[in-house]
Amino acid sequence: MKHSSLLTVPVVILLATFATLHVHAQNLDSGSYTILDATVDNGGGTVTGTNYDGIISIGNPTADARLTSGSYELKSGFPNGLLANVPLLNCFETDTTSGNTDCTYFPNANGAQGECGTPGCYDRAKLEIDDAGNPVDAVYLVRIEDLTNAVTYYLQSDHTLDTGYDLNDFMTQCELEGIDPDDTTCDDSGDGAWSESLQSANILGLTPDTTFEVSVSALSGDFTGTRFSEALTETTLSPTISFDIDVASTDTESSAPYELEIGELIYVAVTTAADTIWLDLGTNAVNGANVYVRDTAGQLESTLTGETVPSESEDLASDPNNNGGYGIKIASTTQSTLGPLQTSATYDTAGAHEVGALSGTNALLVYTDTTGGNLGPVSGGRAGISVKARSAVTDIAAGDLTDDITFICVGNF
Repeated sequence: MKHSSLLTVPVVILLATFATLHVHAQNLDSGSYTILDATVDNGGGTVTGTNYDGIISIGNPTADARLTSGSYELKSGFPNGLLANVPLLNCFETDTTSGNTDCTYFPNANGAQGECGTPGCYDRAKLEIDDAGNPVDAVYLVRIEDLTNAVTYYLQSDHTLDTGYDLNDFMTQCELEGIDPDDTTCDDSGDGAWSESLQSANILGLTPDTTFEVSVSALSGDFTGTRFSEALTETTLSPTISFDIDVASTDTESSAPYELEIGELIYVAVTTAADTIWLDLGTNAVNGANVYVRDTAGQLESTLTGETVPSESEDLASDPNNNGGYGIKIASTTQSTLGPLQTSATYDTAGAHEVGALSGTNALLVYTDTTGGNLGPVSGGRAGISVKARSAVTDIAAGDLTDDITFICVGNF
């Protein structure tokens, strides 16, 4: 006769519950071991049924215990494997040069000044992030705190500021910076999402003379949002024009008072002053700046004899009016970045001795603007102006004839 036996195997089911009170980072000690930084809630005990025993809430698998410092974050607990990585900030800049920029993808040379002109940006800034290993489709929210006026903003999808945000304002690195070397659809100018303007400046609508603090949060799927990163701080500049005059034989700096000797005027010959008038122009004005020129008398005149040489727009080499002449000619223009520095047709003449006339009315000399591919701001703009004269009467000694020339710079803010 066979006997049968019944082996009963208890099944233990661990039930995870979400309690309302948790005690974080506790050390659990026994005589044999210690559990460091355990997360324990207020539940406990067992539930007994016919076929199972359940242990209730001896720990919370959704707990988020972490250790942080200024340079690292150590995370533990079940959900941390799902969270995106907290991004880092590579740069946040408004007034840097090529010598102190931390940004990698400025389109022009000379840091932020190469994008906004001298001495830097007053209404925009450049931000670049380190994705900290997040995938290319991770999205980022940028928080911008106005420390001067105690207002918190968030970067909108059009790169302006607002005090609120929605999901549309979370942007990929490509959408945020206009370039992402980890994304093959956004790593060079042949890609549709690539944007040089965002590489130049991607935070718009800032207030001049204001200190801002920027931090970034990452999101890589539902419920994966991170805390905001460590912050960077920067101060916007004022709308600015820098303008300087030099008088020298070569492209060098000089000091006031500015006096230029044309030299002796030889009968029916053109005399060119040995020195050149040099104009320096730098501005962060978005729409550029204009430099105008005018004089006092509209001619060279002698206070001793009353003799004059008229200022006319003509080729002094031929002197069509046979009355001599006097004027200025743009000899050269350069710039470090942006612009370019452009010239008025009145003074940018073709002939070696062809000049533009001076008068008591302001006449445009050099300028920057935003027509076509031109950029209004300019850094390191430099123009050389030649002064020429011809006498139709007789030789005139140096110092007998004089005129006062004024240069005026106006910004287009």
